[in-house]
Amino acid sequence: MSFDGAADGGSLEWTYEADERARTAPTVVDGVVYVGMSDQPSHRLHVIDAGTGDHDEAIFQGRPINAVSVVNDVVFVAQDGGDAAVEAYDATNNERLYSVDMEHAPSTQPVVYDGTIYLGSDDGVVYALDAWTAEREWLFETGDGVESTPLVADGTVYVGCTDDRLYALDAETGEEEWVFEADGPIRSSPTVADGTVFVGESNGRLLAVDAGDGQLTWEFPLESTTVSSSPTVADGIVYIGDWEGYLYAVGADDGEEQWTADVTDDARESTGTGDKVRSSPTVAGGTVFVFSDDGYLYALDAHTGETSWRFDTETPIGNINYAPSPTVVDGVVYFVNDTTVYAVDAGISESGTGTRMQYGTLGHHDDWAETAAAADRPSLEEIEQERDSRDGSGDDGATGTTDGASSGGGGADDDGLPGPGIVGTLAGIGGVSYLLARRSSADRQR
Repeated sequence: MSFDGAADGGSLEWTYEADERARTAPTVVDGVVYVGMSDQPSHRLHVIDAGTGDHDEAIFQGRPINAVSVVNDVVFVAQDGGDAAVEAYDATNNERLYSVDMEHAPSTQPVVYDGTIYLGSDDGVVYALDAWTAEREWLFETGDGVESTPLVADGTVYVGCTDDRLYALDAETGEEEWVFEADGPIRSSPTVADGTVFVGESNGRLLAVDAGDGQLTWEFPLESTTVSSSPTVADGIVYIGDWEGYLYAVGADDGEEQWTADVTDDARESTGTGDKVRSSPTVAGGTVFVFSDDGYLYALDAHTGETSWRFDTETPIGNINYAPSPTVVDGVVYFVNDTTVYAVDAGISESGTGTRMQYGTLGHHDDWAETAAAADRPSLEEIEQERDSRDGSGDDGATGTTDGASSGGGGADDDGLPGPGIVGTLAGIGGVSYLLARRSSADRQR
């Protein structure tokens, strides 16, 4: 491993090595790094000390997991593909609170906001689940797979789909507010700033869509027709990468190009083509951080696009591997490649401030955890007091597991995490009124 031009950043703080390959962006909350790692047949959620890189716990999962959300001192996990589950863990001791089988296997991060989990499935369903019971509040059927992590802003859920559409759904009811017809699949996760939704389209465009009525505001052409990077907006500039190896900075108001950086120029010189920028950029302290398939973490000046420094993991990644996005917290960049989690000095003192971090998309840090927290969550202490004597079930035609084994494989010997669901617990602690209030929303399912 090495770094270039790192007078003001780029030095290695620590690494964490695992037996599995990392597949999720780091979520960093309360001094803890959460990363999902997978290599058949082993799937684990790794819990790591953010300051030292020391191992805290590796929590067995029945299936590979998507990016993790940590809100209200609860860790929310969505298992991907096959017989999958949504699970919740007590962030104070990593003990499982519930595991609920899903009829439609999750394919995105479980985004949690104000007591509701929002996520998509690869067979075209967008879910809203009660975060404390995993009961379904509503579901919305799209025309194809949902690879785009939902974004929740101002009472609306925005989500892209491979059916060439961007949807806006009422966050409480799941009713469609509008749909934007794109020219290609939308695998990029949307972001929102100043009344505009920004998203990458796999037809070579960055799109700006009015958040109120779904009308196209402007479009910006990209070099590649494949876009999986999700945009982020900071200080009026939209940043996004593409599969040709470019990172773009575009004016959020007018779609005018500010700069375009060939962040994989070494690969382009040697092979004639740039390595993909599949990860999503993070902005902190006037610097844009992005990881590329060439195995480098890049730090670029947010105003000029000039590379400030880059860190070489010495492991270029292939198409079969994941390209998770970096997370910046208190001047440290946390990112992953292959079987390694890295912490690198960012050269600045701030945390990520762009809209991707602001809305908790593809990993997040404490700011989103605080913004998204529900005021009416039952305390973890109350939940733990009743947990051992209660069972829980989901409202999706499946039963929550409570025997220490998540759906899809594994058992108590693998994770050592007994802990039934919390539906009965809520009733035991006077949570009946809470459930009735939440179910009034669930009755309006789509």
